[in-house]
Amino acid sequence: MSTERLPCKSQECGNTILPATAKANDGLCAPCVGKIRRAEREEYIRINRRIVNLYDGVTDPVEVIRTMLTHRKHDPLIVHSPAPLTAEQAFTELSSLQHKQLAGLATDAFRAGDKDLAEDIGKSLATLTEADLDEMLHVWLDHQHLWPSVTFRNAGPSVRDRILELIGPGAVPMNHALCALAWIGDAEVVEQFAEWEHSPPLWCQQLYVGPAGYAMLGGWELTTHGRRNLFFDDCFAMHIVPDDQPAAGLQLLSEQKTKCPLCGDALVHLLEIPWEDAPQGCHPISGTALPVLTCERCTCWSEFIFARIENDGQAHWHAANPDAPHNHALGVEMERGPWHARRVALKKRPAIQAVDWCMEIPASQIGGMPTWVQDAAYPKCPDCRRTMMFIAQLDSGAFIGHEGTYYAFLCCDCRVTATTYQQT
Repeated sequence: MSTERLPCKSQECGNTILPATAKANDGLCAPCVGKIRRAEREEYIRINRRIVNLYDGVTDPVEVIRTMLTHRKHDPLIVHSPAPLTAEQAFTELSSLQHKQLAGLATDAFRAGDKDLAEDIGKSLATLTEADLDEMLHVWLDHQHLWPSVTFRNAGPSVRDRILELIGPGAVPMNHALCALAWIGDAEVVEQFAEWEHSPPLWCQQLYVGPAGYAMLGGWELTTHGRRNLFFDDCFAMHIVPDDQPAAGLQLLSEQKTKCPLCGDALVHLLEIPWEDAPQGCHPISGTALPVLTCERCTCWSEFIFARIENDGQAHWHAANPDAPHNHALGVEMERGPWHARRVALKKRPAIQAVDWCMEIPASQIGGMPTWVQDAAYPKCPDCRRTMMFIAQLDSGAFIGHEGTYYAFLCCDCRVTATTYQQT
């Protein structure tokens, strides 16, 4: 058999092929055949693609939400029209009766095996409404299902007690059970977490952190005096506004004259929050605004970057910061993030509304609860060693081609700020 290789028939290709390949593919090599077939497929899709509006004629808000949250297999020949309103708008306009209808829909979906729909409805109700979800959660617990944990926020004693009964025997994943209890976070949960910390059960050996470490997922920590919240109830979402509309006095990523001692880049104020826009309970330290000084680059590579606000209201690099740059922070060209100098308006919303980063809820905000992309990561104040309060976050993923979230924290007593960064 001849092994002499022949040139591919395509003039743009320099490949050579076996005679048998040339005979089978009309003189073309396999890559060229694949390229032609892909082009033909793309042209077929372009010609035959159609737009489908699943919301056409649908006026019932519950049905709109069911349609919005139903998972569908990707079909390149179908383009779905967007929902007539966002999830935030859809859920915040519901009545108490419609809350109950949606919880019932989630229950039916769960029983039918559609856990994706059940979970999406459940966590949307939990974060975007004040709906009582206990009846739905009892059905979940009948099947030892405790995820997503935020769905258990503020659940009643009967739900809490059933979770406590499941702890230990191995009927449920322990991390799911503890996360759910953290979101319930009532006095009984606080007392139980304290007991487990003092006398760890055998199942604690399965955990990477102690039971009380899970409390931070629910935005609180266990202290000798009980529960201490690590967030402010006041929450203001940031919305970019054009030049002809009024904006808040908030300054974002404003560059400073001081250089970062680690990488040499200019330091920035991640945010400068006017005290009138600060969450209630965030007591003024000094000056007219709260500056959160950091290095935009080194925050991405260090666990935390700290700064101190002096009596004159000026922020300065804290001595507790690393004394050497992370290797990845060297030689990396970095432009200012997409929030630099943006004009924003602030809109009040519930503290819990953006906690799930997988939901399409704008995450950039002042106050409220953080939207952790990874694990909860509240810093300890380097001066007093108390856990610092979350005060703000900037989500770069709100802009095309960007990702990652910057978080800001404050210790009012010590006038210390901290920043950290997370991305997928």
